[in-house]
Amino acid sequence: MPYIKFPFRLAWLAGFASLLFFLGNAQAGEKAEPKLQARFEGTILPFLKSHCVTCHGPKKQRGDVALHEMRADPKDVKVVAHWERVLEQLEIGMMPPEGKPQPTPRQRVEAIQWITDYLIQAGKGFEIRSKTLLPEFGNRVNHELLFDGSIKDLPESPARLWRISPYIFAGRGYQSGPGPKAQPLAFSTKTDGVRDYSSQEIVGEAGFLTLMMTFDDIITKQMHDDKNAPGNPTFKAIAEAKGEPAKEAMEKAIREEFFRVRCRSIDDEELTRYRNFMAKNIKQAGNESGLKITIMAIYLAPEAIYRMEFGMGEPDEHGRRMLSPREIAFAVSYALTDLPPHKVPIIQEALEKKQLSTRADVERVVRWLLAEGAPPNQLGLPGFHDSLRAQGKRGYAYLPRVQRFFEEFFEYPRVASVFKDAKRGSFGPRATPGVTQGTIASIVNEDKNVFAELLASPRFNDSRARLLTLLEANHAERLKKASENRKADVIKEYEKKRREIETRAKNETFRAGVLTDPSWLMVHAKCVANDPVRRGKWIRERLLAGSVPELPIGVDAKVPEDHDKTLRQRFEIVRQDACWKCHKLMNPLGNAFEGFDDFGRYRTGHYYDPKRKDFIEQHVWDKISKVKNNGMIAHPVNATGYLSGTCDPALDGEVKDAVDLVQRLAKSARVHQSIIRHAFRYWMGRNETLSDSRTLIAAEQAYAKSGGSFSEVIISLVTSDSFLYRK
Repeated sequence: MPYIKFPFRLAWLAGFASLLFFLGNAQAGEKAEPKLQARFEGTILPFLKSHCVTCHGPKKQRGDVALHEMRADPKDVKVVAHWERVLEQLEIGMMPPEGKPQPTPRQRVEAIQWITDYLIQAGKGFEIRSKTLLPEFGNRVNHELLFDGSIKDLPESPARLWRISPYIFAGRGYQSGPGPKAQPLAFSTKTDGVRDYSSQEIVGEAGFLTLMMTFDDIITKQMHDDKNAPGNPTFKAIAEAKGEPAKEAMEKAIREEFFRVRCRSIDDEELTRYRNFMAKNIKQAGNESGLKITIMAIYLAPEAIYRMEFGMGEPDEHGRRMLSPREIAFAVSYALTDLPPHKVPIIQEALEKKQLSTRADVERVVRWLLAEGAPPNQLGLPGFHDSLRAQGKRGYAYLPRVQRFFEEFFEYPRVASVFKDAKRGSFGPRATPGVTQGTIASIVNEDKNVFAELLASPRFNDSRARLLTLLEANHAERLKKASENRKADVIKEYEKKRREIETRAKNETFRAGVLTDPSWLMVHAKCVANDPVRRGKWIRERLLAGSVPELPIGVDAKVPEDHDKTLRQRFEIVRQDACWKCHKLMNPLGNAFEGFDDFGRYRTGHYYDPKRKDFIEQHVWDKISKVKNNGMIAHPVNATGYLSGTCDPALDGEVKDAVDLVQRLAKSARVHQSIIRHAFRYWMGRNETLSDSRTLIAAEQAYAKSGGSFSEVIISLVTSDSFLYRK
């Protein structure tokens, strides 16, 4: 099987050069090149006249923006700045505004492409195109064109170097034994959403030095035994040797560590080179330093730090190259696990039998891995009540990469780092996300109508009836396995737990789906209050494939501190024209969750206490007498909102509360497509482009035809041209 020997400096230069080539930072010219000017006159001027100059022309200039005299001059700084603003408004779909004649998706994309080409000529290529690589700009690609079937381009991904993730690093097993493990790698992307993007994860100077220091420490600790852990026998044979180590000892250390990080056997030429290198280092610096320098060279080679996906297979008639079997083995292994192929028997067997070279081969292996699944991997849960709610069975939802997709998409594990004042209430930072994880995993493993169930299932309620059903099932299983002399104890324990559930468990009926779960609500709230902006922005971007502009520079986005008003009343300030054009995309969605507080507790009323100048909230389990006294002023909870952006008139419109909202979202085809777009980014490690249309449509069809199976979405993505071909 072919592999690449790639000197580190050459690998770094190749990666940097390919990035520059992709970004294409052209220099500004004297005037627009002829073809660009012709496109401006033939396409852009008519576009501006039809869709822009009514509000931004000689008679009316809303926002002090005039477009009727726009030119294609790449040297005029003011003109360039105007085109940059126009580009953003077209990409996020805010212009033309609602109620005005809209261009077709194709017309919008043509205008966007011309502005992009113009800005490249104006010297903005690096800035403009580098943004398209960022996860937060993924929704800028036109959603309608991605799914309407009009794009006939063949999908592919760029040949690339992709730095290994922190999880893959841990899976290499550099450090054995108990205790904390060093982790020198971190993601450079934002902490929310899909993290591992190939274009963003490179090893710069700082990252390289961090790796060197980490490996120095790892190697040093394995040279000798200490009170906490024994040393590595192979390292000890060299470090503790009297005089020059034996040739066999040096070769053994090189073979083992080479295989550990390169995931392949070393060849004779490489072995000779590294052995001579070690011998020279030992002669000059001693056994310990010589060993460390040599092993460090193995650990820091590009093949050890980067996933290399160049497409080493034969080219097709379109110039695309399929990944080689070895490349496929790594790609599939890291698509579902954090382990190299040789640690995943199913993949290793297929590779050895030369059954990993076709699309059918890949599908067979992926189906096998998904069917094999993984055992439940629960977060720490302190009590049986939470453990019962979170319990799960072996399935594909617990495969590391599948589980992490939902963690990154919904962000519920971040609740463990949420700060809340204990005087206002308490929550379990381990139990809360653990219960969420277990519920999500059970839905994913059932693999039916997964998106609708995740968004609207009532099983996210803390239900006494459901807990008793789960307890009954567990008890029957334990009783069946118990010996005769243990059955009385099993029954006694069951009766005790049943009484506890009957007396202490809640009987919620007001939750539906992840977005009403305490984990999601707390993560998307502030420390002491709800945050309709954050919640609405999440729904707009994750579920509706929309975009919200960044906060303009110089805008002080503060909610007035009027203590006698509810949060919703204080947010009325954003209805000013300058604010509402963006906030209308978020607040009407986020307001629907006002039926919950920032702890995710369901509330039925606010009462303003004039003496304390603060609000007291009435929760569903509170007694009315707690709040009906001392002249408190009642403020009914207003959880109404407005759903827009599904492109379905039967779903868009007024919503009465969060449950009404999520039930509508669960029925939306656009929402299902948006989740698939995020799954694409997660498994491809990049944003989608229009040429990936066929891949996305195939994934959507796989989901629909299978009755809502998420495993079929994964199979469709991992066997797609976007995953398997490079160019």
